[in-house]
Amino acid sequence: MFGVLSPCVTHLDSELGAQWRAHMCGVCLSLRDDHGQLARLTTNTDAIVVSILVDAQRQSPSTMVTAGPCALRGMRTAEVIAPAELSVRLGATTSLTLASAKAADVVAEQRAGLATPSALRSRGARFAGPRLRAKALADGQVATAIGGRALLDDLAGQADIELGGASLDEITDGAARAAGAVFAATADLAGVPENRAALQQIGSDFGRCAHLLDAAEDLEKDRTTGDFNPLTATGTSFESAGQDCRRLISAIRAATDTLVLRDDRLLRVLLLGGLERAMTRVFGHRTESVFTTPGPPPRPPNRPPLPPFHRRILPWMGVYCTGYACCADHTNPCNGKRHQGACKGCNCDCCDCCDCCDC
Repeated sequence: MFGVLSPCVTHLDSELGAQWRAHMCGVCLSLRDDHGQLARLTTNTDAIVVSILVDAQRQSPSTMVTAGPCALRGMRTAEVIAPAELSVRLGATTSLTLASAKAADVVAEQRAGLATPSALRSRGARFAGPRLRAKALADGQVATAIGGRALLDDLAGQADIELGGASLDEITDGAARAAGAVFAATADLAGVPENRAALQQIGSDFGRCAHLLDAAEDLEKDRTTGDFNPLTATGTSFESAGQDCRRLISAIRAATDTLVLRDDRLLRVLLLGGLERAMTRVFGHRTESVFTTPGPPPRPPNRPPLPPFHRRILPWMGVYCTGYACCADHTNPCNGKRHQGACKGCNCDCCDCCDCCDC
């Protein structure tokens, strides 16, 4: 999972908007309570969807508590999921697992020569990696449910697979297995075993789709820097990647219809609507027909080269440690991607009026 999902808050009514905020703040507070203030920086929107998925399967909603004033809510209190609830604990563990896997991947790519050499980036990842791994495995019940140790060990071998001239399916298999394990664990933690097989498949398709979306979005940048990109390495066209993503999203939509859920409204907006918005952001407007219209295929997004890593440290601290990233439009200082605040009135990257959102 790569943080590709985000809500279009304009299309959420007051009830669903409050539910989204309750899960987002619950995951953040669970990270703070169990792992310290800095762990909150790992909060990941895909992990929040996992928390929502647990809650959607349970017979009754998660316990709520009143959270104190927070700068991210304009210093207002809010009713949020209790940090001790399994749903947000899974979201917290998933966020830490993703951060740990990313740190390990940075180290491996630097060592294997798959990314632009950066001593500072490599040292930072080597310092953070073991600490993030320990935190990701700290919640024994949740870490056991997702197979956290085996999952992290599996993802740690990604650079070796990329070095070996693997096919596109082989390169995306790691993300598929990891997401499949996490999604399947939501059924175990919610006590709905009949959903497990379908959720494992949904997670597998989601992980593969997220990997492809990330590769397509970074294609031009990676060509410029010479960094490894799965599409370039396997000779996969930008258009073909989009067709694969569309096929995977259709499979996710069909499998979601088979799930036994107490309330699927927010899940559909976040998972299915979020994937549609990601498709539009990466591959262009009106994704249903973008690959069948005459003319050349759409071009991948082109971002200017990033400044050296050491010049991005202070902006990173300012954007993420103050909470600005959650409430306002901003450019991620680490990768140059443009993001919109999760608490804003609209979180679409697809058009000015949000008419294209399928939610």
